[in-house]
Amino acid sequence: MRFSLGLFILGFGSFCQAQLSQEPFWTWVPDKSAPPVFQARRERLRSLMPAGGIGVFFTNPEQARNNDVDFAFRPDSNFLYLTGFEEPDSAVIVAKDGITVDGKLVHEVLFCNNRDAGAETWTGYRFGPDRAQSAMGYELAVANDRFKAVLDGITPFSPRLQVLSPDTLPGRNRYALSNMITAFQAWAATNKDKLELTSRTGKTLGAMRFVKDSEEIRLMKKACEISALSHVEVMKSCKPTSTEFELSALMEYGFKKHGCEYIGYPNIVGSGGNSCVLHYEKNERTAKNGDLVLMDCAGEYHGYSSDVTRTFPVNGKYTTEQRAIYDLVYEAQEAGIQACKSGSSFNTPHQVAAKILGDGLIKLGIIKTAGELGRYFMHGTSHSIGLDVHDLMTSDSTLRPGVMLTVEPGIYIKEGSPCDKKWWNIGVRIEDDILVTEKGPVNMSVAAPRTSKDVEKLMASKKK
Repeated sequence: MRFSLGLFILGFGSFCQAQLSQEPFWTWVPDKSAPPVFQARRERLRSLMPAGGIGVFFTNPEQARNNDVDFAFRPDSNFLYLTGFEEPDSAVIVAKDGITVDGKLVHEVLFCNNRDAGAETWTGYRFGPDRAQSAMGYELAVANDRFKAVLDGITPFSPRLQVLSPDTLPGRNRYALSNMITAFQAWAATNKDKLELTSRTGKTLGAMRFVKDSEEIRLMKKACEISALSHVEVMKSCKPTSTEFELSALMEYGFKKHGCEYIGYPNIVGSGGNSCVLHYEKNERTAKNGDLVLMDCAGEYHGYSSDVTRTFPVNGKYTTEQRAIYDLVYEAQEAGIQACKSGSSFNTPHQVAAKILGDGLIKLGIIKTAGELGRYFMHGTSHSIGLDVHDLMTSDSTLRPGVMLTVEPGIYIKEGSPCDKKWWNIGVRIEDDILVTEKGPVNMSVAAPRTSKDVEKLMASKKK
């Protein structure tokens, strides 16, 4: 049960008398990346900065869902990538040549909440600056109420000081204006003639996050494996009377059961005509015998999201028309995956897949020219994936070892489309997460069957 804010206020005085735990119940999760991983990323970021440059990064605030109920907190991806710190109301300054704080030259400062007995009684353990500095390996950590004073102590110089601050510049705010962001914007306005404010994601964080390091690949592999396994379990459980929300719940149960903390994005579970809606999220229809079910669902593991889609017949057997479209999409996807080679353009998998889909739809009599393909295939084939399901990219998007991207061609034929009615309400997308390596592409979500034959075989094996 939840306690009301009124009860909190009435009881707060007694809680404030509590002692802070000397042996907190927080422990490092063994499978998470260790502090040296994040230290190395901050050092690399500094190496990419111009002389005298600084980076200022904020995590997102907690967001109210309704009344006094908040959404589950999830750190901003840039902040998480650089710090590994998962508490709200936090920020970090990374300085190329250092800044002076309390008379000491430091190259990084974490700002976070102080420890507080009352708050910890209600919402759990906090690091506090001292423990964050020692346990997480920051050069310096201080209370977040010192942010303005530390920032005001940075004196811009000539030539202009370059300040990297993605998504927190005036007019670019994705998050509520916290006290720290407000202080940053006031400082930037006061010193605007001496600053070069930039997001520069393509040359800094974009370049770093586009190519995954070994720790990221390890965590992504786990996210993909869990997501694929969950798709398998749902396919084996599906029956003609299944509701979309039941299948969605089964999918999310599989994520949590196998170790994912969250879903990577809202589950897309479209049956029948809903399979033709790209981002259908209501998930409220009851599937009918003869329907296809398109499930675009994936788990988030320690901050890293996978992105997996499978399309299967609710009764376990594709119709002739469903199989024709499915096999065409599979052929396009397989060719797109094979095109994920080091040195190729990021757009190559899309070009390859689109050519196959266009030719195939012409052969099936659904379209007359390749120029009509956009009516039934209206999205790109690939996007980068990582801490965000649509992850940061660099201005140079050439594929190279360590890049992870989706390959997800699809065909969506809505009711009323200008083709034979036998094709109506067939929506098919097959999506996998691909790691580019020196030896070629590696399908990280391959454990979920992809061919129509293998899907039918899996569904036939489900318990009666």
